[in-house]
Amino acid sequence: MIAFIPARHTSSAFVPAAPRGSASRGLFSASDYADVCAFFDARPALQATPTRRLPALAAHLGLADLAVKDETGRFGLNAFKLLGDRFAVETLIAEGAIHPGDTLVCASEGNHGRAVARAAREAGCESRVYMAGDAASARVEAIASEGATVVRVDGSYDDAVRVMSREAAAQGWTIVSDTSWEGYERIPRLIMLGYTRMIDEIAIPFDVVFVQGGVGGLLCGVASACAFRFPDRRPRVISVEPAQAACLQASARAGHPVAVEGPLETQMAGLRNREVSPLAFGAVQPIVDAYMAIDDAWAYEAMRRLAKPLGTDPRVAAGASGAAALGGLLALVGDPALAGAREQLALDQTSRVLAIVSEGVTDPALWKKIVESA
Repeated sequence: MIAFIPARHTSSAFVPAAPRGSASRGLFSASDYADVCAFFDARPALQATPTRRLPALAAHLGLADLAVKDETGRFGLNAFKLLGDRFAVETLIAEGAIHPGDTLVCASEGNHGRAVARAAREAGCESRVYMAGDAASARVEAIASEGATVVRVDGSYDDAVRVMSREAAAQGWTIVSDTSWEGYERIPRLIMLGYTRMIDEIAIPFDVVFVQGGVGGLLCGVASACAFRFPDRRPRVISVEPAQAACLQASARAGHPVAVEGPLETQMAGLRNREVSPLAFGAVQPIVDAYMAIDDAWAYEAMRRLAKPLGTDPRVAAGASGAAALGGLLALVGDPALAGAREQLALDQTSRVLAIVSEGVTDPALWKKIVESA
């Protein structure tokens, strides 16, 4: 067992009563999955990302097996986002909904914006990415390097979404977002469908998966794929988000989407959201087994565990958001306050655990500071 890490905010877990008995198979149909398989099978250059086993850390945590799905090199970028954005943009081009020269726009904390900019450039389109005013300069520069125009917005990511939506409507631009709202569901659905490919790439067995929460896009893709692919032995799906941006946990407790209040003080920038995506949340409610909200200290510890591995475990360089899922596992194992949730989720020495590492290093200075700290 790992030592308890004192944190400024208390981590928490909400384990709803319904999901294990749910017959839901997620958001997508068999024909949807066939479309995804056909798309990626026809593009062998879009190679799978590795699944890396961490046997030494598994033994240290008292687990039967532990692996991470390493998305730090997805299609030449350092995060999973292009998996969904590429699928969505090329599908829309094939349908005639997007044409070369069109302007694609999105709001982003970093990775999604860079992926949309890359997909737009490869399709011969322009791109504009709206970001919170306090976005790290390294993330802004990475997006601009893909040819996008970056627009900083006063306020949070959710404020950037609203400004982006208003300007896109006025200019006739195409919004490419995995966040849905009333009247805007088709493209988020395509993006989340693209994310399901991640589960098809995993060849090793697992019975628990920790996945980043945020607005719920990746969570919906992973949880839906697990429910569809493994209906008789569905892995337990555990959502992980920052304690001060726990919109999924708050919504799950309420039974409907709610916005979180107060300052969003977290270095898990990709998960710094006040509101869930309604489309994603409606789909995950029957199939997510727990909603964790963790302090940044657990994400930092996960970053260090990945960067300085035990024994012969492979090294992975991940940012705070990328390491958050593993941080959720560390919290569930190491925080005495979560002992009840750990028992409810049957996490023990027989568990085969998968954690999604959703991004690489997006802020090198912060990564170095955290990894080198005690």
